[in-house]
Amino acid sequence: MSRAWMPLYWGDYLRDTRDLSTLQHGAYLLLIAHYWQHGGLPDDERALASIAGVPRPTWRRIAPALAAKFAPGWRHKRIDAEIDRTERAITQRRIAGAKGGHKTALARAIAVGSALKAAQTNPLRAPAAAAAPPRQPVATHNHNQTPDSSSPPDAAPRQKRPHELTRAEIDAITARRRASGDAS
Repeated sequence: MSRAWMPLYWGDYLRDTRDLSTLQHGAYLLLIAHYWQHGGLPDDERALASIAGVPRPTWRRIAPALAAKFAPGWRHKRIDAEIDRTERAITQRRIAGAKGGHKTALARAIAVGSALKAAQTNPLRAPAAAAAPPRQPVATHNHNQTPDSSSPPDAAPRQKRPHELTRAEIDAITARRRASGDAS
């Protein structure tokens, strides 16, 4: 899995790498960046030299100092812990997002279904008079919007947002679907 960013605690990094030369710092950072992106490093001298961006003779010279920063098999305890922590957070966010999305979709489906059922049971009633689905609350962080319920009675009607459909547009779409036999 490709990870977009990596936490790097500079105080810890500098404390743990004071013994490295400038060349070794560059190689070490490239190694840990590859480790972060791929979840580990290969155990092959040629591949490690390539990742570090140095020729193999140079790699042989700097490898012992770099190997001391890793566990056997080129494992890195700190990066493994950060990867685990990041993966847990990503998974929790995915689950929370899916739950929220399902709840919203279910609430909308129930509201639309109720409106359609009400329109079918009372055909004399105009479709525009069917119960409207519940509206999402107005965001409190946008001070340019005000909820409809707090608008004075003589205020101009709320402007349609670009992503919203009018009742007539929704009715037209529903009618076209019914006529074509599409149940979705």
